[in-house]
Amino acid sequence: MTTTLYRNGKVFTGTGPDHFASAFEVTDGVFSWVGEEGDAPYKADAEVDLSGASVIPGLIEAHEHALIVAGIANSTACTIPAVTDIPSMIEALRKNPSYGKGPDRWITGWGYDETKLAEHRTPTRHDLDLVSTSQPIYIIRSDCHSGICNTKALELAGVTRDTPDPAVGAFGREADGTPNGILFELEANARVRSLAEKPDFESVVKVIAGSARHFHERGYSVVTEMMARRSPLNTLEAFRAAEPLGFDLQAALYLVWEGGEDERGMADITEEEKAGRIRIAGVKLFADGSVSGRTAWVNEPYQDGTTGLSTLTPAAILAAVSFAKRNGVQLAIHVMGDHAIDQILEVLEGETDWLQGVPSVRLEHVTLITPEQLERIRKSRLTFGMTTQVIFPFAEIESYEASLSPGPFKRMYPVKTLEKSVEALALSSDSPATTWMDPDDPAVSLEAAVRRVAYNGHPINREEGVSLGTALSLYTGRAAKLFAKESPAGVIAPGAEADFSILEADPFTMPEDRIHEMRVRRGFLRGAEVFRRED
Repeated sequence: MTTTLYRNGKVFTGTGPDHFASAFEVTDGVFSWVGEEGDAPYKADAEVDLSGASVIPGLIEAHEHALIVAGIANSTACTIPAVTDIPSMIEALRKNPSYGKGPDRWITGWGYDETKLAEHRTPTRHDLDLVSTSQPIYIIRSDCHSGICNTKALELAGVTRDTPDPAVGAFGREADGTPNGILFELEANARVRSLAEKPDFESVVKVIAGSARHFHERGYSVVTEMMARRSPLNTLEAFRAAEPLGFDLQAALYLVWEGGEDERGMADITEEEKAGRIRIAGVKLFADGSVSGRTAWVNEPYQDGTTGLSTLTPAAILAAVSFAKRNGVQLAIHVMGDHAIDQILEVLEGETDWLQGVPSVRLEHVTLITPEQLERIRKSRLTFGMTTQVIFPFAEIESYEASLSPGPFKRMYPVKTLEKSVEALALSSDSPATTWMDPDDPAVSLEAAVRRVAYNGHPINREEGVSLGTALSLYTGRAAKLFAKESPAGVIAPGAEADFSILEADPFTMPEDRIHEMRVRRGFLRGAEVFRRED
C-alpha cells in the first residue's frame, strides 16, 4: 500500500455545507483519512503541501447527456454570444467542418433558442436553405426536445405535406400544409435527428474517450447519460469501449423507456449491465416538455393561455414502474411542470420502494412544485430524489419572462425550498440542453444558485438563493445520494474514491458575482492526477 498525505489546505469535504478539513490521506486510490493536519494517524509514504489551496471533491453531473456533449465537437454552437440573429446563425453554419463536403455530409448545430434571436422567431427550412440546398442541415434546440432542418433534410426523412403528425409533437407547417422545417417535441424531432446523428460505433467511442479531458477540466468525476439506448448504437457498450482509450470517469446511464404501456416492451437489464463504474442505473420517462417551449405541463396557464402538454399516460408510467421493479433499477422522470408532477404523484400513490439506500424514483428538472406536492412526497412510501437546473433561467431568462405567468415565475427552481425538503437532491446542467455556450461549467450554475441573477442581470426569485457551501454540496455529497453506492463518490471521506480538485482560488472568499471564475488547477481521479491547467 502507498499512502500520500495532502496537508495545509482548505478542504471542502462535501459531507455538509460547512464541513471543512485541512488535510487528508489517499491510500491506493481511496481516501483513507480526513481531518486536521496534526491528527493524521499514519506515517505517509509521501506528502503534498497544498500551500493553503482550496480542495473540493470530484463533482457529480447528476443529469446531463454526456454522449451528446462528447458528440458536439464537430457541431456548430448556435448560442449566444456567437449567434444573435438568423444571419449570424447562417454564417456560423457555413463554418461547420462538414460545409461544402458533399451531399452525404450532414451539417449539424445545437443550442438555438428563438427568444434569443433578434427576429424572435424560429428559423425555418427557407432560412437554412440559405446555408445549403444540397447538404442536409439539422439543428437541435436548446431544450434537446425540438429542432429545425432544411428542405434537403425533410426530403431524406420522407416528411411531406401528407405525413401525419406523431402522437406527441408535430411537424411545423406552412399555410398549405407543406412542412416548414420546424420539428416540435421528441417524436417529430427524432424523424430527422436519427438520420443526422446516424452513429458509427468506432467514431463514437473515440469521441467519448476524447471527452474525458472536457470533464476533467471542469472537475467532474461522475457523469450521466440520461437518454441512453441499446440501438441503433448501444450507449453502454460505447462508453465501456472508451474506458481503455482514456475515459476514466464513472458514468450512470438511463435507458429511454421504449416499452409504451407494456411492462415487457423492453428487454430486461442484465446484472452485468448494472455492474461496474459504467452501468445502467435506470430507465427514463418524459412526462412533459420544456418551459422555454411552453410544452411543460403546468397548472397556471402560460401568458398565451396554453398549459403545455402531457407526454405520458398513466398506463405507461405503471408499465415503466413494473419494469424498474423487476430489473432493480431507478425510474427517472422528466417533469418540469407542476401539473405533470400531480399526474405522477397520483399514479404512484400506494407504490412502495423497490430499491434500498437510493431513491426508487428520480424527478428530473423540477421547475415548478408546490408545498402540497412536497408534503405528498414526504408522506409517500416511495423515496424520491430530484435534480433541478438553475442554469436554465440564468441562460434563458427571456423565455421564462415571456412564457410563465407571474405566479409560477416567482416560484420556479426553488433550490432553497427543495434543499430543505429533499435529501437526495442535485444541481445539474442538463448539458447541452440550454443556450449557454459552456453549459456544464459548474461554476456558472453555482453562482446562479447563490445569487439568483440571470446572465443579463435580471433577478430569479432571489429568496430561493442558497449559500455556496449548500450549492457545492448539491454537486457533491447530496448529489451522490441519487446514485447507488457500489463506487462511493462526491465526498472527501474515508472509503470514497480519491476524486478531488485543487482550485486556483478559494471560491468561499470570492465575491458572489465572481464565483463563475472558479477554476480547477489540478484534478485527480482515484488518487491519480488527470488534469493540470497549463495557463
